[in-house]
Amino acid sequence: MSNTKRRTVSIKGLVEQVNALNRLSTCAPQIREGWSSLLEDVLHAGNVYRGFSYLSWSDVPVGHAPGIQKEGEGYVFPDETRRVYHLDRFLTKESAPQD
Repeated sequence: MSNTKRRTVSIKGLVEQVNALNRLSTCAPQIREGWSSLLEDVLHAGNVYRGFSYLSWSDVPVGHAPGIQKEGEGYVFPDETRRVYHLDRFLTKESAPQD
């Protein structure tokens, strides 16, 4: 047996990290797509996936496309990787155990 200690990652921390990256990064959309895909796999595996919302112009760096914008009577999605994931209520409780 190995003497190495097991380390775990906080799901809440991972959600917050990916949300910040999706909101603030100026990298290629394919990179954000990878972060989001990994996060969605973790959230589904933990049964804590609660969906996401697209980010608007005011949420992303100047000069970069938002996730959603109003156009005429409807909406368009210029960059679908600009999204923020919602936290499960269990993960937002102060007393929730760390994953």
